[in-house]
Amino acid sequence: MLSRKAAGAAPLITGILLAFQSAASIVQTGLSLWSVPALLGGCAATVVGLGILLDWDAFHQDPAGSNRSAAILGIAAVAFFAGAVLAVA
Repeated sequence: MLSRKAAGAAPLITGILLAFQSAASIVQTGLSLWSVPALLGGCAATVVGLGILLDWDAFHQDPAGSNRSAAILGIAAVAFFAGAVLAVA
């Protein structure tokens, strides 16, 4: 089983890197269609990583019989494919 620190460190570090990179892009080139969502996504990933590391109640795992994980996975898949279609178009 993955330790809580390892599970929280991944989104925390990724979020910080994404937020700083997109903030630098906003400062250098101004607002764009991709830099603003990237900044928001980086901030959100940072909050999720902090929530896992600090053991906030909203980040506890679901019971074994819960279908919540499948629903979240489905939403993530739809978002991924929608992003891929937008990138190709």
